[in-house]
Amino acid sequence: MKSEQEYRVRECIHRANGAPGNFYHGRTYVQHLQRLSSDAAVRAAARVTPFFWADAAHIHVWLCHDCADELSLTDRESDAA
Repeated sequence: MKSEQEYRVRECIHRANGAPGNFYHGRTYVQHLQRLSSDAAVRAAARVTPFFWADAAHIHVWLCHDCADELSLTDRESDAA
């Protein structure tokens, strides 16, 4: 039995091109997606490796700065308490 929780990583399409970015908690990512209009949320989600929202607690999402700004994400995972 492991003492640390295992996380899976998802990322935006811009990471492969070397764009700078940060990791965010999956739940936070989903909450910010839900604040967008339907069309904007679909466009933003399409740029990230898919995952079931029910698994968000076990996901770390890497986003480039532009994708994070579009979602109004300001608290990187390393800043979260």
